[in-house]
Amino acid sequence: MRLHWWLAGIVLAGLGLRLWSITYGMPWAFNADEELHFVSITVRFFEESTFNPGYFENPPLLAYLFYGLFRLRFFGTDDFARAFDNDPEAAYMTARVFVALIGTGLILLIYWAGKRYGDRRVGLVAAALMAFCFLPVFYSHFALNDVVTMVPVTVALVGSLMAYEKGRWHDWLLAGGGAGVACATKYTAGLMAAVVIIAAIARVVEKRDSRGDLMKAAVFSGGAFVVVFLFLNPFSVLSFNSFREQLGGQSGQASNAKLGQTEVPGWLYYLWTLTWGLGVLPFISALGGGWAALRENRVRGLLLVALPVLLFLFLGSQGRFFARWFLPAYPAICILAGIGAVQAADWIRAKRPALGGSVALAGVIILLVAQGAIASIRSDSTLGNTDTRLLARDWLARNLDPGTRIVVEPFVPDRFLTTGGRRAPERFDRYPVKRPFQAYEKKLSPDLIDTYRAGGYCWVVTGSHQKERGLAADLAGAEAYYARLDRESDRTVVFSPYRADADPVGFNYDLSFNYLPREYLRPGPLIEAKHLRDCGP
Repeated sequence: MRLHWWLAGIVLAGLGLRLWSITYGMPWAFNADEELHFVSITVRFFEESTFNPGYFENPPLLAYLFYGLFRLRFFGTDDFARAFDNDPEAAYMTARVFVALIGTGLILLIYWAGKRYGDRRVGLVAAALMAFCFLPVFYSHFALNDVVTMVPVTVALVGSLMAYEKGRWHDWLLAGGGAGVACATKYTAGLMAAVVIIAAIARVVEKRDSRGDLMKAAVFSGGAFVVVFLFLNPFSVLSFNSFREQLGGQSGQASNAKLGQTEVPGWLYYLWTLTWGLGVLPFISALGGGWAALRENRVRGLLLVALPVLLFLFLGSQGRFFARWFLPAYPAICILAGIGAVQAADWIRAKRPALGGSVALAGVIILLVAQGAIASIRSDSTLGNTDTRLLARDWLARNLDPGTRIVVEPFVPDRFLTTGGRRAPERFDRYPVKRPFQAYEKKLSPDLIDTYRAGGYCWVVTGSHQKERGLAADLAGAEAYYARLDRESDRTVVFSPYRADADPVGFNYDLSFNYLPREYLRPGPLIEAKHLRDCGP
C-alpha cells in the first residue's frame, strides 16, 4: 500500500511539472515545430474539410487526435479556423494540456512496464525517472509528437515481453499493433518492430515455437503493425506519391547538418544529451541495468536494450541531430535504470542491513531523480518569465511609430508584429525577409546595410537564435554583415534572456532553445534592436 502512495505522489508531481508554465509564450508558439506542425495541420482539416494532411514529413496521427479533441472542446464550430487565425491561444492550450496529460499517463505506463520487466521496485524507479527527468518534462509543454510517441512504444515493449513469454496470438497483436501506432506517431519509432522480431526469433531458438508458429507470429504482429499504421495514416497509400516524396525529402534533410550545428559525431552528441536529458546517474544506472538484465535473462534484456541501441546507431549516423529525436528510447532506458537502481539498493541493504530495503531504495531514487527534478523546476520557472521576443515587441510598439520601416530577422512567429489580432495589419513596414532560416544567413552581406539606408529601414532587429547560426558556421558574409552592423549603429537596445552576472550561452540547437543552462533567467534569444547611423529618424 505504501508503494502505491509513493506512485501517486510521483504521478502528481510529474503532472505539476508538466502543467507549470504550460502557458509559455501564448498566444504565440515560439517553438518553430509547434507553430508549423500538428496544430496547424489540424486547422487545415477544418478549413478544407478533408483529412488528407498534404504533409507527410511527420505522421498525421497527432493531428487526427487534435482534430477530435478540438471537435469536442469547441463543439465542432464551423468558424473554428477563423477563430484560430485571429487568436490561436485556446487551440494551442487545449493541445498542450492534452500532451501534458498523456505525458503524465505515461508515468503510470512506465510503472506497469517496469513491473513486468522486473518488479514493483523497478517500476517505481522507472516511473520516478519519467516523471522528473528533464527532456520528457520539457517536451510535455508543447503540442508535439515526441512525448506522445513514448506511449505506444511502452505498450509495444510490454507486448513484446508478453509475446516472448506466452506466445499467445493477442500478445503478438499487442506488440505489433503498439509498434504500428508508434510508427504512425513518429516514423523512427517504427524501429520497435525489431523488438517484436527479436521476441519471435527467440521463441524459435529456444525451441518453444516451431517455424510454423513463427510464421503465425509474423502474420499476427506484422499484420497488426501494417493495418494499424495504414488505418492511422491512410493517405500514405491514398496519396502515395506525395508521401514518398516528402518522406524522402525529410530523410534527405536529416542526412545533412543544420547550419551552425555542433560539429561532433552524432553518436557522441546523443550520449552527451543523455547526461542532461536523462541525467548522469540515471544514465550510469541504465548501463548497469542493461548489463544486469542481459546476464539474468539474455532475451528479456535484449528486448529492453534493442530499441535504444538501434535508435542510437541510426540517429547517430544522420547529419543533423536533436535530443528529442532520441525520446522514443527513454521508456526502455528508464526501465533499465530502474533495474540498475534496484541492484544498487540491494547491494546497499546487504552492506548496511540496519538501513532496511525501503530506505535504501528511497535513497537511490532521490539520487537518481535529483538532477532531473532540479533541471525541470528551473526550466519551468524560466518558462514562466516573459520571453525576450515579447519584451522586444512591446518596446518596438511603444517607441516606434506605426509604419516605421524596420528589418526583423526571421526568429519570430508569423504575424508577430501586427497591430492587434493575427488578422490585423502589420504595425511596421518590414523589410522583406523570407524563410528558411538557413537560406537567410547564407545570403547575408555587408552591402545590405547600404540597401537598408537607401530604403529608409533604419532599425535592424537581430536575434541570437538566428544570428549565431551564421557565426557558428563561420559564414564570411554573415560575419562581415554583423560586424558592419555593429560599427554603423548609433544606438542599441538589448533584450537579454540571461541573468545579470551570466555570460551568453554558446549556440546549440538544443540548449539554446530549451533554456536548460543556469545562465538563463527568461526564455527567448538575445535580441538587439539597432538604429543605423545617418539613417533618418
